Formats: sequence, C-alpha cells, structure tokens
Amino acid sequence: MVTNSRIIRGTALLTVGTFAAIGLTACGGGGGGGESTDKTITIGMNSGLVPTFEGYAEAFEAENPDWTVEVSAVPDAQPDYIQQLVTQGLSATTPDIIFNYDTLNQTLAGNKLLFDMKPWLDEGKGGLTTDGFLENFLDQYRVGDTITGMPVSADSGMLFYNADIFAQYGITDLPTAEWTMEDVYRVAAEITDASGGAVYGLGTPIGDSTAYFTFYPVVKAFGSNIYDPETKKFIFANDQGLEAWTTLLAPYTEGFGSPYSAAADGLNLFIGGQTAMTVGARPNVANYRDGMPDVDWNVQEMPKVDGNSTTGGGSYSLSISEKSTNKEGAWEFLSWFYATDGGMKAAEPNGVVPATKDGLENGTWKDDSNPVPSNLIPVTEYAVENAILPDAIPDDVQPKVAPALTKALEQVILEGQSVKDAYTAAQDELNGLLG
Repeated sequence: MVTNSRIIRGTALLTVGTFAAIGLTACGGGGGGGESTDKTITIGMNSGLVPTFEGYAEAFEAENPDWTVEVSAVPDAQPDYIQQLVTQGLSATTPDIIFNYDTLNQTLAGNKLLFDMKPWLDEGKGGLTTDGFLENFLDQYRVGDTITGMPVSADSGMLFYNADIFAQYGITDLPTAEWTMEDVYRVAAEITDASGGAVYGLGTPIGDSTAYFTFYPVVKAFGSNIYDPETKKFIFANDQGLEAWTTLLAPYTEGFGSPYSAAADGLNLFIGGQTAMTVGARPNVANYRDGMPDVDWNVQEMPKVDGNSTTGGGSYSLSISEKSTNKEGAWEFLSWFYATDGGMKAAEPNGVVPATKDGLENGTWKDDSNPVPSNLIPVTEYAVENAILPDAIPDDVQPKVAPALTKALEQVILEGQSVKDAYTAAQDELNGLLG
C-alpha cells in the first residue's frame, strides 16, 4: 500500500483533508472481557474520519436505540498512536474498535494490540465470514494464522484522462482496457511534444516514491518484488526490478511526464488541466467531479505489463483492541457496519466501495447516477478485483523503505546516478537493517 498518510488521504478523500494529531480521549468499554455485551462501544478513529464515523454511529444508534457509540480521534503519527494504545491498555481505557491500515497492521499486531478475529470469522459470527471479504484486501490484515483487521473500503488505482486535451492536440487514440504501459508512454510523449511542453502527457505516477500503489504493482508485473517473504530479503534491485524502476522513472528521465518538483510540492496538475493523464485512487473521482465540471474526462483500467495488472490499491480497516473488555459489543457494531444493507449502505454515499464480495456485487455504490465519468462502474469492478497489494515487510524496517526508495529516485533524476547503482545501494541498505 501506499505509505501511511498518503494511503489514508487516498482512501478517504471525501472526508479527509490532512491529518491532525489529536489525542484520543480516554474511554473504555465495559463488560466481561468479551463474554458479555455492554451497550456502549468506543471507537478510536483517524482524526480526518471522525466526522464520517460519527455519522455511522448515529445511523447504528438509530437502528439500535439502546446502544451508544462514542468516536474519538487518534494521533496521526505511528509511534504516538502505538504508544497511546499501549498506555491505554495498561490503564484499561483502550477503545473497543480501533483504526488500522494495511502498512500499520503488522506493527500493531507485533505489539500485541490487536484481537485475532479469525476464529469468529471462520464460524460466521454475526454474519461476518472470512470468505465474505475480498481476498486480496483481507490478506493485508493476516499475520501468520491470524486476522487482525477487516478492510473498510476496497480502494484501487485507475487511469484518469482528459479527453479535451487529447482532442486539443489532435490525439484520437483514447485509452482502452487493452493499453499497455508502452501505449500510455507513447501517447503521453505525443501530447507533450504536440503541446510544446505546455501540457504534460502524463502526471508521473511514481511521484516521490512514497505511494506504494503507484509502483508496487509495476515491480510485481515485471517479476520482482520489494521484499521477498520466502528469502526474507529485499530483492527490488534484481534484473527484473531494475527494469521496472527504469520504466517507472521514464516519464521523468525522458521528459514526457510531470516534473519531480510537482510531486515534491504535492501538486495535482490533472485538475488544473496541465496533464492529460494521471494515475489515481478511485476516491479522486469526487474531487474531479467538483473541480472539473466543464471538462470531458473519464477513467480507464490501469495499463498492463506483459499481460499483468499494474493496478494498485490499499485500505484502512477496523480492528478490535486486544485489551477491549467489550469485544462482543464491538462485534455487534462490526456485524452491522460491514453488512451491505447496514453500515455499508450508509458508507457508500461517501464513495466507499465495500471490501466484501456481496458489497462489490450488490452494493448501492453501483447506483451512482452521475454520468461522469461514464466508465466508472466497470473500471472500478476491474480495479478492485485485480488490485495488487504489497506483501508485509518486517515492522522494524518498514518505516525505512519509503525514504530509501525516495533517496534512490532522487539520486537518479537529480544527481544523474544510474538506476542500477542507486537502487542496489538502497536494497543493500535495507537488507543491512534486517535482523
């Protein structure tokens, strides 16, 4: 997945602007260690999602008037969040349900902060089942033989394109589901050349190399990986990996993509009409509908490499705290929340595509009456089902990966180092940190 703050912004664009580091109000559930059900449930939630989850709490309480759901904000920074959960566990004030996400899950589980949901999912408790979730997204929350989180939204990448820009520069070859990365690059270069550099054909997807969903699937499509769970080594600078990085950096090194300065400054050039194509997460649709009302734009499946998907994705999840004294009550809320006719019905107007098989097939998100972009429903279905999500990385090294990859990228595009030298050095550095 994508790195910490970026993935959450991508998966919750309609409610999250930027994270604020707000402390979690001390509040704990009651009951008997999960064996009885207290009618008060506490949720510790990312600050940007608090208003949204307060809405879900109200919807749950409306259907269950004898229940009370309290939502409080948690810190954005991983170390602060982990320390707070540890401290609350010692004082028996841990929230019953806690905010989690794919690249954080292993760290929280390693600190013994998460309840193993697998036995309850396997038995179908409350109607929730292991098989009911989309496997590629649920797998992000497996640690060994445990399941410590349930993904909320199946967010995935897609190719956005501005058809007006294509027409303006005489490009009639619009993206199709059969396009390869070579097709995207070819047309991007044509648009950049035809515009004399006034418009970039492509917003360079790799950005500053911190958003996993933009590069991880490409590395996998070329036959490499970031971290190999079998050898327990970083392998991204092998021959296939170097070919992938060379391809990923081509929009920068060959000049047909948006410049690195735009990525470093966090600029969105697509909404300003300065790029003809861009790769983004599905929640961007809401922003583009608001910001590009008079533009002919659409979405398409991500291009392929040797027939392999380059669609990335990520999710945030809900977990039950290992220290919660009201696990049964927490499960009652989660059973409602993940039901297609329950919480997911309340969530889908916010752009949530459920990470459940029933939600993907029968969710009300398919009832979107907005005709823009016209290709949204089939592209979303493809993207969710074909999203390539990253393998877990040892939690003590995981925070070092994005900085190492960013450094390698900058060494290539700013300092002129070879891809081989820069990425091999990054790989050696990370392997040196492994215990």
